[in-house]
Amino acid sequence: MRLSLPFVLMSALPLLAQAPEAPKQAWSDKGSLSYVSVGGNAASQSLGFANEYKYTWSDAAFAFNLGGVRVSTTTFARSASGTSLANATVVQTSDTETSSESYYANLRYDRNLSDRLQWFASGGWERNLPAGLEARTSALAGLGHWWIKEDRTKCFTDAGLGYTKETQVFRPAGADTGYATFRLGAKVEQKVFATSLLASELTLSDSLKHSQNYLAVWRTAFTTNLSSRLALKVAYDVTYKNQPASVAVDVTQTPVATPPVVIGQVPYQLKKTDTVFTTSLVVTF
Repeated sequence: MRLSLPFVLMSALPLLAQAPEAPKQAWSDKGSLSYVSVGGNAASQSLGFANEYKYTWSDAAFAFNLGGVRVSTTTFARSASGTSLANATVVQTSDTETSSESYYANLRYDRNLSDRLQWFASGGWERNLPAGLEARTSALAGLGHWWIKEDRTKCFTDAGLGYTKETQVFRPAGADTGYATFRLGAKVEQKVFATSLLASELTLSDSLKHSQNYLAVWRTAFTTNLSSRLALKVAYDVTYKNQPASVAVDVTQTPVATPPVVIGQVPYQLKKTDTVFTTSLVVTF
C-alpha cells in the first residue's frame, strides 16, 4: 500500500497541534547600568544601576530588586597673586565631593490563597544621603488582591503591617528611630500596543505611633522593547515625606574671627518632596 506525501502530512497535523508547549522559564532577571562623565572646564561623574530578579512557582513568587545612583561633582577655585598684573601667577585648586548618593534593596515573597487573593512578606533597605537618611530598614507582612488579572491589563492592591527602623544623618532630640508601621499599595500595568508597557505604582506608609510621619512614593515607568532581550525604559519617581529628616548646620560666632569660630550646630529641615527622572537600557537575561 502506497501513501502520498500530502496524505501523511494531513494525518500528522492533529498530532502536531496536540504537542505540549515548551515549559516557561521559572526565573527572570533584568539589569540596567548607566554612566555619564563630564571633563574639561567642568567635571562630574554619574553612575546608576538597577537589577530585578524574579522566580515563580505555580502558586508563589519571589522577587529581589536592588539599585542605586551616585553623582560626584568637582568644583574649581582659582586665585592669583603677584607684585604686578604682568607677573601674576594663577593657582587653581579642585574639590570633589559626592553631591547625590542613594541605594536600595528589596525582597518580597508572595503566595496564592486563591486565584486573586494572596499573602506576602517583604523586607527592604534604603539609603538616601541627600534626603538626610543614613539607613531605613523595614519588614512587612500582609494580604494582596488582584482586581484585574488579564494579559494586557493588571490591577493589584495590598495592605500590610510591619516595623521600620531609621537612622538619620542628623537626629534631632526626641526623634523616633524605630516604630510600627502599616502600608497600603496599588499597582496598575497596561500594555500599549504589542511591545510597550506602562506601569504605575503608589505606596503609602505611616507610623502607628505618630500619624503625621507618613511617606508616599509614586513610581511610573514606560518600557518599550527594542528586541527580545533589550528594552528602553523611562521612569519618574516622586517621594513625599511629611516629616522629612534634618541636617546639621554649623553656627559661626559673630563677629566673624579669623579663623571662624564654630559655636555649635542647629537642625535644618529638608524639603518634603524628592523627584528622580531616569532613562536606561534594560537587558533581560
